[in-house]
Amino acid sequence: MIAIAIISLYQSALSILGLNQYILDVDGKRDGFIDANREGVFSCCGYLAVYFAGVQLGRLLLRPR
Repeated sequence: MIAIAIISLYQSALSILGLNQYILDVDGKRDGFIDANREGVFSCCGYLAVYFAGVQLGRLLLRPR
């Protein structure tokens, strides 16, 4: 459930709020840490969702019998 919530919010931010334009802005300024590493910083949301989905799948498949 957490993974679905994270990926839904992230996709909404990309699509509706225009976060994708900020991330992919080639001619934008690169002054601060977030601006210089915006692709990697914001992709952490997707990686976090994949991690939570993998943990849940592992718990489902590897539960004690």
